[in-house]
Amino acid sequence: MNILPEIQFLESLMDFGIKLGLEKTRYILEQLGNPHLKYPSVLVAGTNGKGSVARALANILTVSGYKTGLYTSPHLVSVEERIQIDGEKIPKAAFAEEVRRLRQVLFEEPYQVYPTFFEALTAIAFSYFAKERIEILVCEVGMGGRFDATNVLPSVLAVITRIGKDHTQYLGNTYEEIANEKAGIIKEGAAVVSAKQPSGAMGVLLRKAKERKADLYYEGKHFRSRGVSRSIEGQIFSFFGQENILREIKTPLQGRHQIKNMSMVAQSAILLKQQGFKIPSEAVYEGIETTVWPCRFQILRREPYIILDGAHNPDGVKALLKTLTECFPGIGFSFLMGALKDKDWKKMLALVLDNERAEEIVFTVPGNTRAISPDVLAGYVSGKKRGMKVKVIKEQAQAIRYIKETGKNWCICGSLYLCGDIMRSKGFRNLL
Repeated sequence: MNILPEIQFLESLMDFGIKLGLEKTRYILEQLGNPHLKYPSVLVAGTNGKGSVARALANILTVSGYKTGLYTSPHLVSVEERIQIDGEKIPKAAFAEEVRRLRQVLFEEPYQVYPTFFEALTAIAFSYFAKERIEILVCEVGMGGRFDATNVLPSVLAVITRIGKDHTQYLGNTYEEIANEKAGIIKEGAAVVSAKQPSGAMGVLLRKAKERKADLYYEGKHFRSRGVSRSIEGQIFSFFGQENILREIKTPLQGRHQIKNMSMVAQSAILLKQQGFKIPSEAVYEGIETTVWPCRFQILRREPYIILDGAHNPDGVKALLKTLTECFPGIGFSFLMGALKDKDWKKMLALVLDNERAEEIVFTVPGNTRAISPDVLAGYVSGKKRGMKVKVIKEQAQAIRYIKETGKNWCICGSLYLCGDIMRSKGFRNLL
């Protein structure tokens, strides 16, 4: 089915940019019959790792027998990816129907409402989930938390992954300011799970939880994890909670940071079980073991290796480089990178340049209007490290051919939009 007209309508809403606030979303959902109030929900916020956490928790609930909705962002190949039930994305016909219904609501007299792209898509998702009668929703916050469109949900559990500095023009420049925005998803009397946070951020979360009479469970005090083994196929770790121990959980996701993320997932499942959800331990094991998340240290090819990773902020790049070292000790890598203007691309590049195993950097253009010129990136690198081999290939198809022909190990990173472009491209199969 062709849903191009519906996609074009939604894309036209991008002209309204990013406008934080809940009033418009609440109004639209009210016109749609408040679908978001018809099922319990879990909100997942944070700077890095929230998509992996949301996916794994949704998997556990599905394995436990619950009809589970999952709402994530951004998408990589098609917009329907963002809206899933039990791992299946929304059918094109259902998506088109929801868009048409939304348009009727938006432009009815006497009120004409012009939502942002994300507000519109959030309303579409919540409406679809209600129509399909899901039993629980796991929802990834788009940005921040307090004023994000998803925060209209009366969630029974809030999960806050590691907080870093991203979207600072909207969320603030300090960990305390950013944590205050993330803490906005904590609901009165609801449980909260948090990663170990930077200095200052945890204090904000503890204060907000106390104000809202919410029980906060955080890594290091209420639960912890320990890596058992690692291979190119994934990792095995053990989870230690206050009352529960889950030994030797398998995950195909790579990196110590993913063990920490999956330990938050295990703690979240335990808290949902305490609330009455029937989640056996076996479902936790199976849900985590079957969690595959594209563009999160995704190995496209082996010997030579081609890694696809959506790291797009300094913390993400730091975790990526650490994982490369853990998985491929002593092996050099070249990098195909692109970035957006509003990201901290200087710090990201500084981390790559400081990595002694970085052999070459090729810059290209992510398919986004906020993309920074690869010439600017190359010029910055040339001024910082003269010995580094730097190349600009603006056409992505040409860049794909180049990295294939070199026969070297490559890591594609810097932007999720770039990763999505690569996955959609005709040359993608040539990388496999």
